Amino acid sequence: MQCPRFLCTIFLSISMIAEIPLASQAVAVAQDPDPVLSFEHKKGGYGDYLAAVFAARTDDSDMASRLYHNVLSLRPTDNDLRRITFYHSVLAGNDIAVQLAKTQKDPVADLIMANDAILKGQWQDAYRYVSRPPMDMFSQMTYPLLQAWCLYGEGNKDQALAMLIKNSQGKPLSALYTLHTGIMYSLAKDDDKAGAYFERANKSFPGEDMLLTQTYGNWLIRHHRAGKAEAMVGNLVKNLPFLQVSAQDIKNDLQQFPLKNTQQAIAQVYLAMASLLQQDIASQPPDSNIDQKLANRIALHTEQIFLRLALKLNPDLSSAKMMLSGILAQEKNFEAAKDVLLPIAVNDPLKTVMQLRVARLNALLDHNEQAEKEIKTLIQDYPLSADIRQALADLYFDQKQYQKAAETYSKVLELTQLMDSSVWPVFFARAASYEKLNQWDKAEKDLKQALVFAPNEPMLLNFLGYSWILKGKNTQEAQEILQKAVDIAPEEGAIRDSLGWAMLVNNQLDDAVKQLELAAETIPQDPELNYHLGVAYWKTGRHQEAINQWNVALTCSPTPEEKELILNALQSAKENKDITVITPEK
Repeated sequence: MQCPRFLCTIFLSISMIAEIPLASQAVAVAQDPDPVLSFEHKKGGYGDYLAAVFAARTDDSDMASRLYHNVLSLRPTDNDLRRITFYHSVLAGNDIAVQLAKTQKDPVADLIMANDAILKGQWQDAYRYVSRPPMDMFSQMTYPLLQAWCLYGEGNKDQALAMLIKNSQGKPLSALYTLHTGIMYSLAKDDDKAGAYFERANKSFPGEDMLLTQTYGNWLIRHHRAGKAEAMVGNLVKNLPFLQVSAQDIKNDLQQFPLKNTQQAIAQVYLAMASLLQQDIASQPPDSNIDQKLANRIALHTEQIFLRLALKLNPDLSSAKMMLSGILAQEKNFEAAKDVLLPIAVNDPLKTVMQLRVARLNALLDHNEQAEKEIKTLIQDYPLSADIRQALADLYFDQKQYQKAAETYSKVLELTQLMDSSVWPVFFARAASYEKLNQWDKAEKDLKQALVFAPNEPMLLNFLGYSWILKGKNTQEAQEILQKAVDIAPEEGAIRDSLGWAMLVNNQLDDAVKQLELAAETIPQDPELNYHLGVAYWKTGRHQEAINQWNVALTCSPTPEEKELILNALQSAKENKDITVITPEK
């Protein structure tokens, strides 16, 4: 089975040196977001409650918070209902969260109250709320940053700096504390000490961090070292290639210091906390353990909370907007993901990156004409941008304009300056376009080239191996690379289905049944998989089970081509004929 191809999502994150697992620990900021509450039927409330539960389960926190709030108005003394209403209000960034936080006693409520106090300049209250961090390792490492900035806001500059300097010396996240020490000295107008700490931070993670590039880059510009500042931008773009379209805007923005006050500095702390969690979740291997999956989901919600807090303090913080938009897009809340990015300020150094993201989201929302118009406008402004051109190619592919897609992917490759591992998705996407155009020789060549850049990418191995099986060529080699893909991504049911089908083609019947049954446990409603499993059952003499499986496949919304295969199989079974294994090409 060929895995669906995804439009790449863009996550703008800072890069920190942290080898301590975070999400895998009991991160105590958030809780299970969707506990099931007992709820007696009550006129006017039960429908909203059921709708709220569904919204929560599908990660639509904005809808969930509004619906839960409707129900809470009918049951104002229900503490469990109040807690879950509060929680989703926080995730959605709704202002009602502050009022609800006053009745809650947990770390999220403390952060909401602290943030409200920070907004109002009530620094003693803010410090009191952040001075009692949860006992998990992540909070113990990061909360001193919040404490130090609250002290600074209150006017206790020396105490605040002492706290930052203490944590910048040989402790976890020392590079982050070093950077914030430089920022604090900058806001305190102590330029020499600011520069010294920026230099130390730059040695810890050179060219990999947006905030460091903006702050130290500005310092360098003001001290007549523009060449090094521009080199920092170049390194940043090299490490985060999607920033290429905004490289010049980032350079221009170095003329001003990116932070104006303490509130904006604390917003950057929340952004760093979210980024650390994001990196940790991304670095963990796939795990079927339910507790681990719940821990990761809680960590993801915690990340979302930190980003909402950052945007309360600085609504124009584009890095936080990009990260939050990425989370919402990952949860398939594409409209909300787009709304987070808007409006885009004309002087924002990341405006082009965000405009491109908006266009991609419009495409995911099937606003194809709008998306194409936005992308073509960007191409006029940035004709040499491979990233923008790739967005247009992706749009053509999703619109099934495969010839245009292939031509545009070719243009992307012409514009790509560095042929390295980052370019494999373009070869893969062009191969998929050629395959749709029945130009298999070109598709196969691109797939092999993509595998040169990414030899262990399971999607590539699956696409090539399954295509060979469908065409009845290189069937033994196809099974070998599909086995490799399953070994790399054992949780992917679509790839395991491909392996099972390859085993069936190679007459390894018992192994084929085993693999296809395992795949069916992962994606039970897939029509192609159920068809394959039915064929395997038929080949091993389990005829009634085969017929049952094909009937199940008919209920799984098969495509016309899949439906034809299934009906042909049922007809062959009725006539007691053998079932063909290799699918004829259309």
